[in-house]
Amino acid sequence: MENIIGYYLEGVWQPADKRVYKKYFNHTVAVAYLENELLESLNREMDTILKNSPGAFYSAVRFLFAELTYLSHLYWGYIPKKKNEGKDVAKFMRKFKILSPTYGLHYEVFRHGLLHTHHPKWIKKGGKIAEWYIGSDVKLKRFGIYLPEFYAEIKNSINLFVEELEEEQIQGKKTRLNKMFEGFSEAVKILSVQDLSTYSKNDFTKLKL
Repeated sequence: MENIIGYYLEGVWQPADKRVYKKYFNHTVAVAYLENELLESLNREMDTILKNSPGAFYSAVRFLFAELTYLSHLYWGYIPKKKNEGKDVAKFMRKFKILSPTYGLHYEVFRHGLLHTHHPKWIKKGGKIAEWYIGSDVKLKRFGIYLPEFYAEIKNSINLFVEELEEEQIQGKKTRLNKMFEGFSEAVKILSVQDLSTYSKNDFTKLKL
């Protein structure tokens, strides 16, 4: 038996057996999760960042790429320890036209750089180093991220994802729903000591509940 934390239409989260919960996880639940959890969180976080912290460019990009990565897990289905996760994210970006036309390049430069170091990476083409930018006031005609547009494109991808699930439900199919369940169930898996890495297993006994 594998335990997860299930999302329910009542807006509550409860422990559940994965196999049992999968019977409950229908198109209605999947759509509610995307709209009431992901989209609502996306709007709340970005409104706070853009309105209250207009200079918090790095935090916005870090957050948006984290959401984008998770959306790719939900859309394509997530396989733990799968190599080259970025390939699926770039494929999701191409499908929903996010940061066109340099989808995967944006992921490589901005997501990898800001997740693993302090700032985006630099890239060279034809002996020339490409200057990047991150902004929220004016969209520049060079390689970079215009935050309002990036934010809007991710919101649009969620809305299109919802439409696809609703159409699939009408057709009586479950392909996308089953893929989404793979990504969702991995994200809400309840970790036991066996799931932990060695460096955190050593601290498990210190956890107080």
